[in-house]
Amino acid sequence: MNSKEENPFIVVIFRSCDIVNAVNNAPRPFDLDKKTMIKICFKSLWNALQGYNYKIIVLGDNLSQEMKDFFANFDIELQEGIFGNDKSIRETIKIAQQFNDTDWVYFCEDDYLHKPNCFEKIVTLIKEKETIYPGTIKWKQLLRKRHITLLSIPRFFSKPGLVIHPCDYPDRYETQYSEKNFIFHTSNSHWRQISDTTFTFLIQVKDIKDKRRILLKSSFRANDRYLSTTLYGKSFFFKKMLCVSPIPTLTSHMHTQTLSPFFDHLELITQLKKEI
Repeated sequence: MNSKEENPFIVVIFRSCDIVNAVNNAPRPFDLDKKTMIKICFKSLWNALQGYNYKIIVLGDNLSQEMKDFFANFDIELQEGIFGNDKSIRETIKIAQQFNDTDWVYFCEDDYLHKPNCFEKIVTLIKEKETIYPGTIKWKQLLRKRHITLLSIPRFFSKPGLVIHPCDYPDRYETQYSEKNFIFHTSNSHWRQISDTTFTFLIQVKDIKDKRRILLKSSFRANDRYLSTTLYGKSFFFKKMLCVSPIPTLTSHMHTQTLSPFFDHLELITQLKKEI
């Protein structure tokens, strides 16, 4: 592993509320109560970050004393308030803009379980991001056993900024949701272009500042649909960003209907329960 100084600086803003079980009322898997789920998700994040260059800010929304005591065991900055879901999203955007343009911010909701090698893959992607770009559209014709390019159309004027959504959702493999995507690889992982996310993703601070209006507008009614359609490109990336997710997944969204494939949830949960 490279030294911390050689790695990008990642600010994790972990948005946590143990009062509400789930905003969309979706059931939690493995009979987990909300407090236990937050604890194992945070501990999985903490474990995955060790050895990398990071800072964790926990944005606590009306946290119980039990959760405050839990977070006190870690070297983190706890910022508390009574926000509600929408306002807490806006607060994370406000916090993120305080950091250097070259830093990366990981907006992280409290119900994502992280694989131990999560940041090994993410940090490599960030380091090698200049090799990740959508190819041009080309029309070719076979002429004398050679393909001749007749027309080439660029998908962007300047290389699009990168957004990293660390979760591979199961519905991406269902027929009604499948679509053409770019597939990329780094020196240690594969990534798929996607065009929709939740509010859990990594983005560089300079891009947060540039897309601030979109990010803030999407916070009203926690509108991740607006966020996705406005921020991420599909076929073209003029004024839009390239969003990718890993294959296989690096995190899993802890709802019964969104658990990622190729993820041994029970083994990791059992281990983390012992640690907390």
